[in-house]
Amino acid sequence: MRERGLAALVDLVREGLAIEIGFGSHSLEALLWVAETIEGSVYAPGSLVRTGRGLAFSLSNPPLRMGAFGALRAFVDGRPVAPTTVSVREGPGLPWRGTTSLSEEAPLSIRPGQRTEVAIEPWSGPSSGRLTVRLEFESVAIPPLVWFEFTDQLGSPEQAK
Repeated sequence: MRERGLAALVDLVREGLAIEIGFGSHSLEALLWVAETIEGSVYAPGSLVRTGRGLAFSLSNPPLRMGAFGALRAFVDGRPVAPTTVSVREGPGLPWRGTTSLSEEAPLSIRPGQRTEVAIEPWSGPSSGRLTVRLEFESVAIPPLVWFEFTDQLGSPEQAK
């Protein structure tokens, strides 16, 4: 495990113990349930596909206030993806935007209930198997960094839901 990952895990365990000591194990269980529910509702399961030039997937944008983001970094299987290869669009049929064009003045607006599509092109990784994708969104508000990670089986465009 990388040093950064180990430090984050230790911090998470410490915070979890503090919650359990202060509020009881039922509070910790409820917090974990909420986190899993939210994380499971952000990524559209089955949408990770290999395209002709790269990868594509969708975010479901659960009915929560998601916000505006001035930067987006992507990682596939723990490796950073070049920012020049990542594009997003704020809804099906809308124009694609390169993530290098995101800023505080021109943020990516992720709206509740509106699907967001992400493409990584070109991408020369495997054409099948399970991949872990991590997205780090830099918020224009507080807290400054919002991230989530998902693992899914890489499919073909015909298999996408």
